[in-house]
Amino acid sequence: MSGKLTLYIEEDVINYVKSYAKAHKLSVSKVVNNFLTLLKNHKPEDETENAPLTNSLQGVLKKSDLSEEDYHRYLEEKYL
Repeated sequence: MSGKLTLYIEEDVINYVKSYAKAHKLSVSKVVNNFLTLLKNHKPEDETENAPLTNSLQGVLKKSDLSEEDYHRYLEEKYL
């Protein structure tokens, strides 16, 4: 289901969106709809988004023999 929405947008932005839409063979409505859909599906700022490298490292130490005490000992040796 779709509806009508009136927007007031700066002229330079309108011109950019029109040329973008034409270059990608889309309507301006479709470009705006796609953007608003992305905005709707975006996680709130309090949920941090990790970089792909960080995501690939998550859980890598689950099967490790290292304990939290080992880490504390390492930090003490390094900084004290």
